[in-house]
Amino acid sequence: MFRLKTGRRKTATRFAALLLVIFLSDMPRTSAALRPAEPVNSISSWLMPRSPLVERLQVLFAELKIYSGVIDGRLNDDLTAAVEHYQSRAGLTVNGKVSEELLAHVEFKSEAEALLVRLDTVGSEQRIKAREKLQSFALTRSLLNPSRKNQTADPARNSDLCFQAPTVDCLVTEAVESAKAVGRPHFRDWTYGEIAIVQARLGQVKAARETAGRIQDPRLIIVTLRNIAVSLADANRIDLATDSAAIIPDGWLKAEALVAVAVAQTRNGGWPEARETMREISALASVSSTEDNVEFKRTSLTSSLAQKLVKAGDATIALQLMNAERARLKTLSGRADKSGPSASLSTLAAAFADIDQPDEARSLLDYNVDIVHRRSVSVALARAYGRAGQDRSATAIINALEEPRYRSVLLADMARYQIGFERREAARKNLQRAETAVSAIAPNHKFAINHARERIASSWIILGELEKAGQVAATITDAGIRTGTWWHISMSYSDAGNKIQADKSANEARKSLANVSSALDRVWLYCSQVQVLAARKDDQQASAVFAEALKVVRSIRHSWTRAQALVRMVGAFAVLPGPLSVLKTVK
Repeated sequence: MFRLKTGRRKTATRFAALLLVIFLSDMPRTSAALRPAEPVNSISSWLMPRSPLVERLQVLFAELKIYSGVIDGRLNDDLTAAVEHYQSRAGLTVNGKVSEELLAHVEFKSEAEALLVRLDTVGSEQRIKAREKLQSFALTRSLLNPSRKNQTADPARNSDLCFQAPTVDCLVTEAVESAKAVGRPHFRDWTYGEIAIVQARLGQVKAARETAGRIQDPRLIIVTLRNIAVSLADANRIDLATDSAAIIPDGWLKAEALVAVAVAQTRNGGWPEARETMREISALASVSSTEDNVEFKRTSLTSSLAQKLVKAGDATIALQLMNAERARLKTLSGRADKSGPSASLSTLAAAFADIDQPDEARSLLDYNVDIVHRRSVSVALARAYGRAGQDRSATAIINALEEPRYRSVLLADMARYQIGFERREAARKNLQRAETAVSAIAPNHKFAINHARERIASSWIILGELEKAGQVAATITDAGIRTGTWWHISMSYSDAGNKIQADKSANEARKSLANVSSALDRVWLYCSQVQVLAARKDDQQASAVFAEALKVVRSIRHSWTRAQALVRMVGAFAVLPGPLSVLKTVK
């Protein structure tokens, strides 16, 4: 077990000292990230929709210390493993599938998990504390105004007017009105949070805060304030992001928002401003806390900042941050031998791998990292070695993994990295090995099988062997994943000048999309395709796909589903050129 040998005040002081050595130093910095150019990502990275349900499970499983992956609302291998781990411990059918029923079980029904204690025993206290925090700031006190809560949808509004001539504002209004009609308070609150994020990305800060004020749960209000600031920073609206972070009444969430601000400042060349922001992060993260998971939070915060700094182009400071955090964890354990908190160490190790320091990551595996966390670090390590072109080290890790679902995906990823290094024959062999590994995945793990096949198809596309990619696509049984795969193949044929095959593949995508049972999934797929087409400057086709998505949204009657679909539509509409005459054809 990991146990603190010193008081929390000394721990906080030591943490501050380690970080301030970095933040206050004028160290020479690199102008580019450590890693070489990443090969083209898999289809899921640009067509897999962001799901609030998935994001909620990621958050909850992270709190349970069974998930240490990225919290981005997208399905991934780590989340699948966490779902299966939870299902096994809770006595549920183990299939790795994310669903509303699973979320309900995690939040409300599981007597075996510590989460129930957190919700039932601590939850009320947390709500009281969150309310007190909001009341302590003049700028956030109004967000508790009861007149904003439980508003009913306007029965007289005419949605047809918006769908016939959509604008960002009317789509957002439709999303808000649909959210008002959501019956379950938690899902209604979560939907409002999603709407606020979209408004922030558009620079509509006042509207985003007003939407946050509709949320009942004071804890989620504070989280939404964090998300507003992060969204503004991600959109390079740095001044607005800084102002928004300033009113967050929770130290940890404010620090998380400031991480995004510091990264945006670094990305835009504002190093002096970024250094000042880092000082503030250091001060917030070093304040004594009575929370049980304070050390894990500190490690997660530091790792997140370091990973994002590398991608923003400041690798030197990122490495210094990581090394300081590793030293801090060893000091906290009270000894330099092989012991430590599993979740913190695995988070740090995965972060080292992500910034292409696999040897540093591997050394942390010698400490007391349990099997669940060790697996996620091993996956990150294999990819790091693959990106570095160290095939032997990557292959050794892949071969050591017992589960074929991980081997299949990693072998497909290895093939992509090898293509980047012009080792095409080695890539073909790994894709063949990946296909063999897929056949060994248990038949009831359908998502794992389809996910692996999508990654394999993606690698065949990058290799330029589109016929083989199509053969793999035809074996994917999940209609949504199959749709995205065929779209990718179609565009690749189009880029190669083969219009006949491009049209055939596009037709396969349309047939697959027709088999997607969920209207929300169909909207998400359409909107993802709109963004891809807009990025390719295919404005006419992007507009036509958006019009198809509008037809689906108009048919949705379930309030939560309709609100979530409209949120996605706003994001897609924002990338379209206007005016769009094709939209007038929507009936």
